[in-house]
Amino acid sequence: MQFFTSFCVGCILIGALYVICPDGAISKSVKYVFSLIFIVIIISAANIPLKNVSFSDIRGAEIQLNTQDMQISSAKYVFAQTLKNQNIGFKEILIFTDNLEDGSIVITKAVIVTREPRNKVINALGELAKNREVEIVNE
Repeated sequence: MQFFTSFCVGCILIGALYVICPDGAISKSVKYVFSLIFIVIIISAANIPLKNVSFSDIRGAEIQLNTQDMQISSAKYVFAQTLKNQNIGFKEILIFTDNLEDGSIVITKAVIVTREPRNKVINALGELAKNREVEIVNE
């Protein structure tokens, strides 16, 4: 009985909020939030226990993967911007990383596909080319 009461109250509340929802660019976002609130109301009314669910192992792996992906994306961006600022054209930049024992991620190698000569690219990279291997692949 409690489920049906909560469900009906939730429907009336969300319906009333939906009616007064503003039109325009923000309406989709507001309606999305209302939908999420409605789902929370249904879950809480049904007393679905979420205490036995453990996401710790999955979440840790996902965070590690996302951290590595962000590090690679950031490195590609820095290399690309540095080369663009020096007017050096390139087709592709590949970044290779290594995970250390302490959990940190180190960029070990950068591969740059370009038509420019190696010494010009290395000079343009400056400090980025130090302390890591930079391979230039000419097309």
